[in-house]
Amino acid sequence: MAELRPPQRRVVLSTPVAISVAEWGDPHAPPLALVHGGMDLVRTFDGVAPLLADAGWRVVAWDQRGHGESEHADLYGWSADLRDGAAVLAAVGGGGPVPVVGHSKGAVLAIDLGLERPDLVAAVVAVDGFVRRRGWEGEPPAAAGRWLDARRAGRGPRPGTPAQLAERRAAANPGVPLTFVHHLVATAAAPLDGAGHDGAGDGGPAEGPWQWKVDPAAATAPPHGWTADACLAALAGLTVPFLGLRAGVDAVFAGQPGVEDIVAHLPAGGRLEVLDGLGHFAHTEDPELVVRHVLDFLGPPPAGP
Repeated sequence: MAELRPPQRRVVLSTPVAISVAEWGDPHAPPLALVHGGMDLVRTFDGVAPLLADAGWRVVAWDQRGHGESEHADLYGWSADLRDGAAVLAAVGGGGPVPVVGHSKGAVLAIDLGLERPDLVAAVVAVDGFVRRRGWEGEPPAAAGRWLDARRAGRGPRPGTPAQLAERRAAANPGVPLTFVHHLVATAAAPLDGAGHDGAGDGGPAEGPWQWKVDPAAATAPPHGWTADACLAALAGLTVPFLGLRAGVDAVFAGQPGVEDIVAHLPAGGRLEVLDGLGHFAHTEDPELVVRHVLDFLGPPPAGP
């Protein structure tokens, strides 16, 4: 595992939500954007971001609304996440397109940003995220009712002691080193009362209820009509360079289509690599390998003025 250097922080306003943006590397280097998955946070990139920064990129990543250091919102949805992503890319790109690497939900967001805003996206790398997951099946009225019930109940990740949070995360991500799991708890969780901890992993009570820094309302996305087939058809229409990194194991957790289906819907010039032996959280299981794939695909950062 590479040195886990903490990022610098800035804020980008995505009307009207304040989005917290993390940055690693030379502030004058060409930007490369990272997009985290659902119910995850920017600090999941603490392993890969320093490696990309050492390769000459200014690495930027944002906590999605309701996650991490970003503001909470009254409602959450896909179009809002796309607006936030476009606002960040426009702010950090200096008017030019930015290569975007996304994981899971973040990979699908990166694909959609490339489809809708190719002026902001130079290339897309999708790490085990190719289709939207449908959390609500059935007729629209019933699906909407279940979503509203879940929202009213405030369902989200269960609180627990830091040790319990680490145990659950390790069980869900069996290939991730335990040292990194504990690092995530120290940097991306906090006591429920908000006391004694600033998110920097420098203290706080060892016992008592802690919670991942995610708004419970953000855990229940509204129902949508997108299917896996529709997502794959959209992927085929991507016009920017594309690399897919498909986990070799843990496919059930990711809920992603099979290799053959993805290959059949690759955009022109796109390619897919299978990460043998790695699961859905490949970028935290083996950051060096994932970064090698990304750098081989993107090439060296473009020379600036």
